[in-house]
Amino acid sequence: MQVHLSIMLLLRNGEPAVAAMVRRAAELGRSVVGEAGRFEILALDEHSGDNTLSLLSVLHSKLPELRTMQEVREGTAVAHAARTARGQHWLFMDRKVDAELMRWGVRQLASGQRAAIVPGEILGVEARLGAHVLGNLYGGLVSAQQAVTRELAARGSRPMTRPAPDRGLTERAVLFLRGHLGMVGLGQLDRPRGT
Repeated sequence: MQVHLSIMLLLRNGEPAVAAMVRRAAELGRSVVGEAGRFEILALDEHSGDNTLSLLSVLHSKLPELRTMQEVREGTAVAHAARTARGQHWLFMDRKVDAELMRWGVRQLASGQRAAIVPGEILGVEARLGAHVLGNLYGGLVSAQQAVTRELAARGSRPMTRPAPDRGLTERAVLFLRGHLGMVGLGQLDRPRGT
């Protein structure tokens, strides 16, 4: 049976948010694919030093859709997900994201858009484009967003975008820095503040 949606959680020391992230991903998957469809949640852990993996193991017994990839080398979770995901549409996030932003991204893909981006929050991408662009990416969510944007621009297109929630000047500065880390070989540092 075909998987309609792959939801990728890019994790590194995400203990405070991991349960909520998995719960929101499961709720989104159920609401989007309904009874007839299938979805998967891929939790990719980049060597967390906290209890992220312990929490994920507890959640496995409750969610058959959850698969965990552990000991993923830092900066390679996006690429690993791109090589592992089975869904027609992919949704990436690396922090607890507002459910409405997640639904917006999936709706854009369902309506035929090739990609949907909320800077620093989500990346929604169709599987073929994602596999082509992200399969060898070194970096995190923001690097992936930029790679998809560049690929679509080269094809004379662009992703659907929606502004990120305003979290203040510090978050905007961090988002700017995250966007440039992969260009200087520091893609493993592309993660939200505090993780």
